[in-house]
Amino acid sequence: MARESRKTGKHWLDAIRRDWDARARENARAYINWPDVANEEGAFFVSGREDYEKYVTPFFKRMRFDPQGKVGLEIGCGIGRIARRMVEDFGQYTGVDVSPEMIRKASSYQLPGATFRVVSGGDLNGIANASVDFVLSFAVFQHLPDQAAIFNYFAETARVLRPGGIFRLHMKGLWTLAMGRWQIEAGLSNGPSLAKKLLIKIPFVRLRYLDTWQGHSIRPGEALAKCQRLGLEVHDTEGAWTTMMWVGGRKESSSVNLANTDRNPPRAI
Repeated sequence: MARESRKTGKHWLDAIRRDWDARARENARAYINWPDVANEEGAFFVSGREDYEKYVTPFFKRMRFDPQGKVGLEIGCGIGRIARRMVEDFGQYTGVDVSPEMIRKASSYQLPGATFRVVSGGDLNGIANASVDFVLSFAVFQHLPDQAAIFNYFAETARVLRPGGIFRLHMKGLWTLAMGRWQIEAGLSNGPSLAKKLLIKIPFVRLRYLDTWQGHSIRPGEALAKCQRLGLEVHDTEGAWTTMMWVGGRKESSSVNLANTDRNPPRAI
């Protein structure tokens, strides 16, 4: 399977696009979806609907946000696993992805109310300032090997959101110690079967090689501090110190210019 590219000397954004294009051509559903979901189209899109109902719909209720008639943006849309459910809520949906092959496949379904577009993998160029009411990213930042690129997506989220717009971003929220392309991660297990059996979360420590599959972790405090600097008010967090950390909230009405002053250019690794 096309897991990763380890060639050195090329910018990592090029590597991400190349590797995810290869994964899309080989078997997009297998690389996007949970490993315990059957690799067939019906189950694939059902899982997207289930994840939306589990992670997004309750968030809207907590934020008292009505998506009807509004503009939603998904960072890392793949071939549209979540898009099929998201378009039912929003007046306009835009899905972006680094992989042209993923976008080609997503567009081939001709989903009403949806627009799919390719982005660089490090920004949201082409999405206008203050043009979006909700930004979602799920199971995407965990594949980015550069912390600066992840935080740049935070800044881009602040840029494209309208004042008062809301966001929910998923990432690995583990303690980390970076050593070049290697990273020590420590956190708490969030495996559902283990949690049900023991009713506790088990600490773990592991070593990861940073590439286009195993990406960087963001410590909870770092994520909250970055949001604060960008004028993103955090109202909702889940899963701190696990691989399923969510950070969500609302863009401050006075934060229009903050996003343009705190962007981190992606770097080569």
